[in-house]
Amino acid sequence: MDIIDERALIYVAVLFICSALAVFAGPARAAATFGAVAASIEGAYWLGRNLTAHHHAYGSESPHAASGARGE
Repeated sequence: MDIIDERALIYVAVLFICSALAVFAGPARAAATFGAVAASIEGAYWLGRNLTAHHHAYGSESPHAASGARGE
């Protein structure tokens, strides 16, 4: 399963949760919640891709890699 499939499953789960919320809180509130959660998911995905690209681009040239420091 690749990252696109995982994100699709997450969106389906969030959609089900927001559908249940719509029953109790109303469709406008559920839509706003879905939008906020979707924006958070996309922001985390974007940030993760940028940090991963930065890590791979600077791999062994990082000051932490040169000093032998580990993630403590």
